[in-house]
Amino acid sequence: MRFLALDKLINLEDGYRRRFKIDSLDLILAKEGVEIFAFGAVCPHQEQSLDDALIEEDVVYCPRHNFGFSLRSGAHVEGFCSALPVYVVHYEGNEVGVLIDR
Repeated sequence: MRFLALDKLINLEDGYRRRFKIDSLDLILAKEGVEIFAFGAVCPHQEQSLDDALIEEDVVYCPRHNFGFSLRSGAHVEGFCSALPVYVVHYEGNEVGVLIDR
């Protein structure tokens, strides 16, 4: 696994959300309350952008059909849709990022 730095910790305030496209990786880094999440930038149902998706209680809701996905496991809350990719948030010094396979 390698660390992919995305932003400085000082930049992450409550409500922070930023999309990153790096090679084939397309993800959103978000901070809600004290939690920081990294997850796929498009809904696996119909590839709707999650840039403006609602996040409540560790669940992100797709703005198109209101499908909810756990930000812990990526599982669809109702259980019938493919999982949303979620990434391990990792910290190195004053940077936050994700761990990815080499």
